[in-house]
Amino acid sequence: MQSLSDMLGSADKAFIVCMGDSITEQNEHTHGKLNYAGQFQEKLLKKFGRRQLVLNAGVSDDTTRGILERLDRDALRFRPNVVTLMIGMNDSLWGAGEVQQFKANLISIAEKVRSAGSTLILLTPNTIDIRLEENHIRNSYPLYIQAMREFSITEQVPLCDVYRAFGDRSEKEPNSRGTLMNDCIHPNEYGHDLMAETLFRFLDLTA
Repeated sequence: MQSLSDMLGSADKAFIVCMGDSITEQNEHTHGKLNYAGQFQEKLLKKFGRRQLVLNAGVSDDTTRGILERLDRDALRFRPNVVTLMIGMNDSLWGAGEVQQFKANLISIAEKVRSAGSTLILLTPNTIDIRLEENHIRNSYPLYIQAMREFSITEQVPLCDVYRAFGDRSEKEPNSRGTLMNDCIHPNEYGHDLMAETLFRFLDLTA
């Protein structure tokens, strides 16, 4: 697959839609700073000029079911070149018994995006501490992350593994969790900096 960096560098115009839940939505958790999607737009502006447009279509509390319902309205009707999708945090509330349905939803999303002539890029969300009482309802979350990785391989969808990047940071800096998170599930501005850096490396946009 042509790298996104090459695609954007050679395109006269390109349109990218970032879909997801409250982690993608620009909101209070970043304390007035740009989240990863906003930083993505800034990176493209600096690297390629005003030939690219990024639309943040994150919606708080969303799941793969919600994405399927609004995919045409919020993304595909604009005929985007690329659709990014960070999802799974809220889907994990369904529990271990719904992991296969989650994967089926991802497959349906991928098929719709491909049929529209767009490229889908999947992003795993950040890690969470499922030992916390408020996260016990998401104790199946790691299973959903693994499902995304398996889906990426079987469906040949590029996967930017933000979850792994957060895990790697925690291993190197055991106290980093407190500096990256605004609450039990939402990254703060520093967490979004890590997300953006991870996405830039994945897309070869670091230079």
